[in-house]
Amino acid sequence: MQKIIIKILIFFSLLIFLSVSCTTMADKNFTAVDTAIRNNDYATASASLESGKEYYYTKKENVLLYLDQGLLKHFSGNFKESNENFSLAEKEIERNFTKSISQTIATGIINDTVQDYPGETYEDLYTNIFMCLNYLHMKKFDDAFVEIKRFDNKMKLVGTEYESVLEVQKSKLEKNDFSSVDTEVKFHNSALARYLSLLLYRADGDSSNANVDYKKIQDAFLLQKEIYNFNIPECIKDDIEPPSNMARVNFITFTGFSPLKQEVEIRLPFRGAYYKQALPVMVKRESIISAVQIVMTDTKNQKQYKASLKKLEPIDNIVCDTYKQHLGSIYCRSMLRSIGKSVGSGALSTASALSRQSQMKFLFGALSMVSQVATEATERADVRICRYFPGTASIAGLTVPDGIYNIKINYYNKGHKILYSQLLENYHAKKGQLNLLESVCQK
Repeated sequence: MQKIIIKILIFFSLLIFLSVSCTTMADKNFTAVDTAIRNNDYATASASLESGKEYYYTKKENVLLYLDQGLLKHFSGNFKESNENFSLAEKEIERNFTKSISQTIATGIINDTVQDYPGETYEDLYTNIFMCLNYLHMKKFDDAFVEIKRFDNKMKLVGTEYESVLEVQKSKLEKNDFSSVDTEVKFHNSALARYLSLLLYRADGDSSNANVDYKKIQDAFLLQKEIYNFNIPECIKDDIEPPSNMARVNFITFTGFSPLKQEVEIRLPFRGAYYKQALPVMVKRESIISAVQIVMTDTKNQKQYKASLKKLEPIDNIVCDTYKQHLGSIYCRSMLRSIGKSVGSGALSTASALSRQSQMKFLFGALSMVSQVATEATERADVRICRYFPGTASIAGLTVPDGIYNIKINYYNKGHKILYSQLLENYHAKKGQLNLLESVCQK
């Protein structure tokens, strides 16, 4: 009996040790990086993240390091290094997906943070969209087309994977208290990806395929109304085939931040101990930006052209929707793990209560306490996630004479006060070419 007790003590002590050593990026303080971002100083944010990467991320979180750094470098205009980071993130996502199969046992005993972070569905998908943007800014249109195709292929795989796991998730959920959990993924078509494809086809002189992409954008709004719960931007119609003697200038702005995961705990008394379950819940981060306006001033005659940005891609809605894909598995795994831990603690507590020998009563009571401490320390939600994806993508387009322009991009709050203004001087808007400008303000 004494040997068994010693083994139990060693087991729970090991659990506590593993939980303490399993700190993740979600436990770290990113204030220095976040402050630079809110000041729209992405170069400083990227440098700060790079210098502190060993503090911010463990080796199990390389996916997140590469994704966050890829976004910061993109927004700072370092497009080549941004794509290098996104490419590394893709490779890690693929590698960690294979690893997760062998790490399943550990997640069933300790928690999901012990596995190498495999990446969320949206993180994998938007990697290709931002790589496409990087190539567009570098004027590598063929490479940009490749990224759109790769995005399309991933979307097909996501749909196939979702259909294959949906029935399994439903059958599991129907057997427990989570039968009301919404696990149906609605997202199957990205308006932003289709818009970038439309611009690429237009630049290539292919108005026929540009029209096809426009219809796919319309489908995205028509068939995914829970996600695209606003009107389609009217300016897209003018992007398909602008006048040949004029320059068409397209703008994409990114605002706000994508959602983060937060831990929600469930606690219930259980046979002299307690049941604890920790679940990761996706929570949106609200932006204080309510409007974005473009002002183009012709340097030759001072004539102004204005446009208001219209929302095209609700990235925050898509994050929350695609998160449902594996939500059933997360809930079920967490529930089974929590039941196992609480049953162990409860059994030891019951053994202590029923024991007639004071020594054994004390030992079983002590073991029950150690078990509950181990449960408290180890039962935690995996709230790791990429921090710096934007929350919304908006667009505008202006048809202007070929010429040199000073361009101002103003971001407003609800009180119509300018929060941030970006000035681009002496920009040559060229007819017959793709004039794509991008701006970001994550406030």
